[in-house]
Amino acid sequence: MKKLSYLMLFFLSAFLLGGCADTEQPYVGYITIKRAVVEAAANSTATITADTDIDSPIELKSIDFGEGVEEWCTVTFDGRDITVTATQANTGSNYRTATVNVKCGYWLTSFTVLQKYEGQEYLQYDWTGWTATGSDVKEGDGGGYSSLFTEDRTKYWHSYYGEEETPLPHWLIIDMQKELECSQFAIGRRQYGELNYPSVKHMNIYTSTDGENFNQVGEFTFALPWTAPDGTIVNGNSALVPAEEVITLDAPVTARYIKLEITATNNDDGTCQVAYCKVYEKL
Repeated sequence: MKKLSYLMLFFLSAFLLGGCADTEQPYVGYITIKRAVVEAAANSTATITADTDIDSPIELKSIDFGEGVEEWCTVTFDGRDITVTATQANTGSNYRTATVNVKCGYWLTSFTVLQKYEGQEYLQYDWTGWTATGSDVKEGDGGGYSSLFTEDRTKYWHSYYGEEETPLPHWLIIDMQKELECSQFAIGRRQYGELNYPSVKHMNIYTSTDGENFNQVGEFTFALPWTAPDGTIVNGNSALVPAEEVITLDAPVTARYIKLEITATNNDDGTCQVAYCKVYEKL
């Protein structure tokens, strides 16, 4: 009798487990909402369209402006269209963001609203997690490749120098870890005290999606002697030298990898430094 009971329990368990394995969860659809960008002026609006296959209306749950921050926008819905209205002007020197939390069907999701500051056209990508390698580096001078991803211009990549110099060109390849739409680059110069180092005379900028095939998208030349806006003739390191070189593209390019190629320097030994490489999207 006990053996029969065990057999019945075994077959019952197998039946229940098999039935659960064949049971599928009901499809609840999907929804994706991209960032909304509004101008700095009050009453500026932006309309975005949610990507969804859900028939249920989109409902506002909350807007998070940050602790102690006054509300500065409202959100309305018309089917899949979402309209954001700036109720206040952004008079600051930086953009601001809010997180909008919504419900659609069974889904709870959120999207970001960004309000520009006056005159803003570009937004720097977050460079957290970016990596770099290159033709050469002086490890003990400046901080190496990781220094390319910090605002601190006293940290920098330095080309190799020693018993044997590394000949030009020097090159750096930056991996942004995912494909981004690039519209502008800023190449920072090394800083020492109040002095900026114009060691790079000419640089070519290339982009790639696979890290192997690169296309040139920009370049700059900063040759010495150089005449500052106030008429001063600059022949070397100087506070008058701009902290960075900005390269703006005529049209955005999609890339994961950035290659910086230094083909000429403002010295005789071919050594140079790069403090950072910023990449921007066009808003």
